Amino acid sequence: MMNNISKTAIIGKNVKLGDNVTICNNVVIYDNVTIGDNVYIWDNVVIGKKPMGVSTNFRKLQQEDKPIIIGNNCVIACGAIIYQNVKIGDNCLISEHAIIREDTELKGDDIIGGGTLIQYGVTIGERTRILNNSIISSKSKIGKENFISWGVSTVSDKHFGNDGYTEETVGPVIGDNNSFGPNVTVLSNISIGNNNTIGACALISKTIGDNGVYYGVPAKLVKTKDV
Repeated sequence: MMNNISKTAIIGKNVKLGDNVTICNNVVIYDNVTIGDNVYIWDNVVIGKKPMGVSTNFRKLQQEDKPIIIGNNCVIACGAIIYQNVKIGDNCLISEHAIIREDTELKGDDIIGGGTLIQYGVTIGERTRILNNSIISSKSKIGKENFISWGVSTVSDKHFGNDGYTEETVGPVIGDNNSFGPNVTVLSNISIGNNNTIGACALISKTIGDNGVYYGVPAKLVKTKDV
């Protein structure tokens, strides 16, 4: 099938397009990008942005052009920005003005809401939905089939979590089939198990297991689910 590429799109070197790809107005695709079949890229999207910092305290510009892979049947909405070395599996929706930083992988069938920031080194499992204006911090690991509501934040730091101070930046590890209400905060270096419900505005500051319902600041176990 033929591709539909706007005349105002800018496409770099070594860009491989599958069948039935639509690239709309003012899209910029840098080098070394592979895009699968039936992908729709809306206006003003940037794919392949290099990470860069403004001082020695931040991550510096990476000179090497690292590859990006976007799977089949994906939609990337207006104004989204995808950095280098990102892998997006099949059937993903990246909503308006979402940002996905380098070294991140979406396993497939995922939804990233409008205005959401996915920081570097994040892994997101299959069929996970992250709604608008959430922030997933660097090196967070999120399993499959999670529902993460509006304004949820995870934290990556060297000072919090189970083990106290660490020289390594560590994000939280979230299991499968969890449901997070709006404006939940999850601190770094902790784990959340499977099949939990986290109430709106809760602060998760300690590792929790499976099948619980949690509310409060800091969050406490309210009840255990019947399974």
